[in-house]
Amino acid sequence: MKSSLFGKYCTLLAMVTVFLLGANPAEPAEDMASFYQGKVVRLVVASSPGGSTDINARLLAPALERYLKCTVVVVNKAGAGGMVGTNDFYNSSPKDGLTLMISMEGLPLAQALGAAGVRFDCRKFGWIAGLYKDSRSLQVAVGSPYKSLDDLRKLKQPKAAVTSVTSPAGPQVILAIEALNIENAKLVKGYPGSTEIKLALMRLEADFTVQSKSHIMRKDSFMRPLITVEEERDPDFPDLPALPEMKIKPEITKVMELIMKGNASGRALITPPGVSNEKIAFLRKVTAAVLKDPDYVASVKKADLFSNPISGEKTAESVEKALTATPEDLEKLRFLILKKY
Repeated sequence: MKSSLFGKYCTLLAMVTVFLLGANPAEPAEDMASFYQGKVVRLVVASSPGGSTDINARLLAPALERYLKCTVVVVNKAGAGGMVGTNDFYNSSPKDGLTLMISMEGLPLAQALGAAGVRFDCRKFGWIAGLYKDSRSLQVAVGSPYKSLDDLRKLKQPKAAVTSVTSPAGPQVILAIEALNIENAKLVKGYPGSTEIKLALMRLEADFTVQSKSHIMRKDSFMRPLITVEEERDPDFPDLPALPEMKIKPEITKVMELIMKGNASGRALITPPGVSNEKIAFLRKVTAAVLKDPDYVASVKKADLFSNPISGEKTAESVEKALTATPEDLEKLRFLILKKY
């Protein structure tokens, strides 16, 4: 009798333990696959339709649909250089793994600077995969009267179009102004995204900007680059000089290093905080396969875009490194980006 009671007690204890710890603390891949099958996944883009991030999202969506056997809907939520959409994604998204986002570049830098409007902690996002790292250049409109950097320097008050100083391109606009000695430059802020910035340059509301190379790789590009705002020349534009070739001041070189470190995570596929480690691991595996898929790779190439995937683990590591700058360096960078302009 005692043995029978003891057996029932052990069975009950085991059931309670399973209940408290979760019936499946590490769900197998087939269970994860069945979870996504037939569901609707929202893919958030924190910029306007028509920009490079938006186009990449619309190319990624059907590929994810094939692999997850679900429906992927792209949702644009532009504003404040990506801050509006990013904050909403971080603070309001369900934690079930059915809401994903292509992050704006430079989020770790904005957080490190303590930029106004930042209501997220990059360490708490689920970093699924780095999709691509933008290479940016200083650009003017194809029909612009300004053909060289000297033309811009001669202007009484050159105007640079930007969404905000903490947007993905914002710090590099300021870096270009400082490194290239474009005196009396004024930032024209508030554009929702890159599409509106291009229109502003075409209408000569502004004189120049700094944008991704994707805007000059398209066959119908309305933009013309003058210099690569990076540490090295871009292989796609080998004749375009990079900033260090301009013999910039040592203090500006340090600024450039900090900005590049803060942008190292690139544009990444992420989850909001609170998504289970098992779902993140599953999505990393699926996304790694998607990014190598021949049809997806061909669609990116056909759109005159580019892809250089980085694993979610390495992307998360780069975020950690970006948030480890010294207080002294951050204070100098904070003055330049948040106060001077």
